[in-house]
Amino acid sequence: MRIVSTKMLIPIVQTIYFKTFILIPLAIVLVYVFKSCYRLWRELRLMSKFNGPKPTSLILGHWTLLTQPSDKLYLDFRAMARKFYPHYSMRILANCAVNILAPEDCEIIMGTKKHSSKSIIYDILKNWLNDGLLLSSGHKWFQRRRILTPAFHFNILRDFVPIFNEEAVNLVENISKNCGNSIDVVPLVSDFALNAINETAMGTKSDEEDRNQRAYRQAIHNIEEILRFRLMRPWYYMKFFYYFSTMSRIENRLVEVLHKFTRNIIQKKIDNFISNSVLPTPDDDEVYMSKKRKRLAMLDVLLQAKHDGEQIDYKGICEEVDTFMFEGHDTTSTALGFCLMLLANNPDIQEQVSQEIESVLGPERRKPNYNDLQKMDLLERCIKESLRLYPSVHFISRHCEEDVQLNSGLLIPKDAYMHIHIIDIHRNPDIYPNPERFDPDRFLPENCQNRHPYAYIPFSAGPRNCIGQRFAMLEMKAGLIAILQRFRMTAVDTPETVILKSEIILRTENGIKLIFIQKLGVPSRVVNDKIRRTNYFYN
Repeated sequence: MRIVSTKMLIPIVQTIYFKTFILIPLAIVLVYVFKSCYRLWRELRLMSKFNGPKPTSLILGHWTLLTQPSDKLYLDFRAMARKFYPHYSMRILANCAVNILAPEDCEIIMGTKKHSSKSIIYDILKNWLNDGLLLSSGHKWFQRRRILTPAFHFNILRDFVPIFNEEAVNLVENISKNCGNSIDVVPLVSDFALNAINETAMGTKSDEEDRNQRAYRQAIHNIEEILRFRLMRPWYYMKFFYYFSTMSRIENRLVEVLHKFTRNIIQKKIDNFISNSVLPTPDDDEVYMSKKRKRLAMLDVLLQAKHDGEQIDYKGICEEVDTFMFEGHDTTSTALGFCLMLLANNPDIQEQVSQEIESVLGPERRKPNYNDLQKMDLLERCIKESLRLYPSVHFISRHCEEDVQLNSGLLIPKDAYMHIHIIDIHRNPDIYPNPERFDPDRFLPENCQNRHPYAYIPFSAGPRNCIGQRFAMLEMKAGLIAILQRFRMTAVDTPETVILKSEIILRTENGIKLIFIQKLGVPSRVVNDKIRRTNYFYN
C-alpha cells in the first residue's frame, strides 16, 4: 500500500483551497446575476401587460421623455393620463414603474402599511432632509410619527390662530405697499408661511429682513432645480457618479445654507432652555408655554422627547426640523397662491366669501379665533377646491414591497415603483364633471357622499397622510381672511395663462400676478404712516 507523503498532499490541498476560493465567490455572483435577470425578466413580462407610451430606446426606455422642460413634461403627463387611464407603465433603464390614475387603485396602495416605503426618486432628497418623517419608513417612521402627533392636536392648533393672524397682518401690509399694481403674490405668501411655521411649530420669532431667511427661501428654489436635474438623469441616482459632478458641489453648498438656517432655529430654542435652566415639561407654564399665549411648539416636543430618551437624538431633531420647515412653508404658500388666483378669476365667488367673512367677523373686521374659522364653510370649500385643481404635492411615488394586484386584475411586480398622480385623479371628469372649472360646491356634503374616499387626496391618504394638514388649513384660512377683509382682487394671471411646472412642488413658471384694490374704510398701516407724516409736515 502506497503512503502519500505530506509533500504530495500540500499542492493538492492548495489546489482545492484555490478552486474553492475562486468558485464560491463566482457561484455567489452567478446566483446574484441569475436572480437579478429573473427579477428583471419577470418585471418586464408583467409590465408588458400594461398600456403605456412606446419606449424611445430599448435600453434607456422612456428616459428621453423625462428630459423635456418641466412645463412640457407637465403637459405630457396630463395627456398620457387621459389616454391610458386607469394606469400605464414606464421604464427608465431597469427601473419599472406603474403610473396610478384611479382612486380605487390608490386605496389598494396607500390604504395599507405594506407599501409605505418611498421610491428611489426620494433618495435625491436625502442629502438635505435625511431620514425625516417624509423619507423615513418602518419602525423609525412609526416612532417619529408617534412623537410628533401631539404637536398637531387641535387644542394646540387652536392657540396658533392668533399667531397666524399676526403674520396675516404683516402679509396684508406687504401687499399694501403695491396696492393697485400687478404683484407677484408667490414671494409674499412664502414669507407669510415661513414666518408662521417658524413662530408656531418652531416656537421662535422670525425676522423678514434676516439675510439668512432670504437666503433660505432662495436656496429652496435653487435646490429644487438641481433635484429635478438629477431626477432626469438616472445615472445620477447612483451616489458614486453624482458625487464627482459639478451639481453635487453646488447642491452641497445649498444644503449648507438650508442646514445653517434650521440649526440656528434649534440652537435658539436650546439656548432658551439653558437660560431657564430647565427643559420644558407639560406642567411648566413659564418655559413650556408662551407668556402671552399657551402653545406647545413642535420643536419643544422633539427636544423633550430627546430629553426623555424616546429614540431621537440631535441628528433626528435636525431631520424633522428640516422636513417641516420645507413641507410646512413651501406647500402651504403654493396652495395659498393658487387659491388667491382662483378667487381673483371668480369675482362672484370672491364676493360671496367676503360676505361670509363679514357675517362671522362683523363689519369692524375683527381678527378670527379658532371657532370663527370653523364657521366659514364657503371659505373652506374654496380652499378644498383650489387644492383639488392645484395640489401642492401633485405626485407621490412608492416602492412595491410585494406583488400588488390592481382593480383591473393586472399585477404590479415586487420591486417596481408606483407613481400616484394626484392631480390627474383630482381632474378626472368621471369624478368631477367639468373638472377644469373652479366650483366650491363640489365639496357640499351632499356632493361628497358618494365620492370615493381616495378621489380627493391633496394631503395624501392612508397611514402616511400629512400630519400637518389641519395646521395648513388654519393657516390658509387666516391668510385669506386678512386679505379679503382689506382688498378686492382682480386677475392678471389666469388658469389658462399660467405655465405649470412638474417639479417636487407644483409651481408656475413666472409666479402668480394679481392686482389688489384697497376696500373703502380700511386704511392700511402704510397709508396711516403717510397721513401721520403729512400732518406732521403741515403742523
